[in-house]
Amino acid sequence: MTNSTFNVLPSEPLDAYRRLYEETDLPLNVEGLEHALFLKKRLSVCVVRVDQVHPQISGNKWFKLKYNLKAAIEQGASCIISFGGAYSNHLHALAYACHCLGLHSVGVVRGEPVDNPMLIDAKAWGMRLHFVNRETYRLRAEPAWLNALPSLVGDGFILPEGGSSALAVKGVGELMQQINTVEPALDYVVCACGTGGTLAGLVSTAAKTVVQGIPVLKGAGFLHDDVSALLLASGHERTASKWELDLFGHYGGYGKMNAEHIAVMKQLEDDFSLSLDPVYTAKLFRRFMEKVENDDYPEGSRIALVHTGGLQGRRSIT
Repeated sequence: MTNSTFNVLPSEPLDAYRRLYEETDLPLNVEGLEHALFLKKRLSVCVVRVDQVHPQISGNKWFKLKYNLKAAIEQGASCIISFGGAYSNHLHALAYACHCLGLHSVGVVRGEPVDNPMLIDAKAWGMRLHFVNRETYRLRAEPAWLNALPSLVGDGFILPEGGSSALAVKGVGELMQQINTVEPALDYVVCACGTGGTLAGLVSTAAKTVVQGIPVLKGAGFLHDDVSALLLASGHERTASKWELDLFGHYGGYGKMNAEHIAVMKQLEDDFSLSLDPVYTAKLFRRFMEKVENDDYPEGSRIALVHTGGLQGRRSIT
């Protein structure tokens, strides 16, 4: 479905796309992080502030959506359909992007119908929500179910969950190129993972830097295959960089935010004078500090953590 051609060429959305992406200057901000543990372990650590690239198309979503949106417009799509949970950063960013581009959007949402700040925003930006039970949601990548989906929600350009596609890899690859320019001698780049698109994109252009992904889902070993498939689909089956997954940073599973995790997040925010989101970046920082304590990084290593945004999700805990 993502390669379908639609009947109307939307010249106005294309003009809007150019204004949004091609005429926007987004310098990448990289900030050094100081901590007694880093001094003790003799590490140089920084954070890549991808959360600052756009106020609504948050963090890595800016890069993951970039070429997916362009492909949809060039194929004449007037609507984009995608998938996510009730607190999906991807659906939130997609709803705003489509609003800016004059496109319709449909979010296929996992679970019973609910209202929360994220979905209220999405609806205000024009996204139509279609809730499905968890069993049905598991079919989101099945060709037969996708072929039947337009009969339920209408025609549209179907974008995978999280926006993770070969085109997302291309967009995030540009982010990694920017990181290489600002910090050319990194030994490690570390990011949180959901669907694996951001990790694959970073790996695609990371040169000799080791890219570590910290999945926020429990039992996320399947991401080895998913990331490999994304690299293959985007023409990066063979890369100069090494990549790996650390499967111990989920802290109970996706979206799990018990009192201990929130307390750790707030302490990390105090330590680094930095706002984090509880689902992704708080788990990234928490697991990274554990890895540093465990001597997982050789002395003298230069390490960048990727802040992938999603700060609007903090409204679920405040």
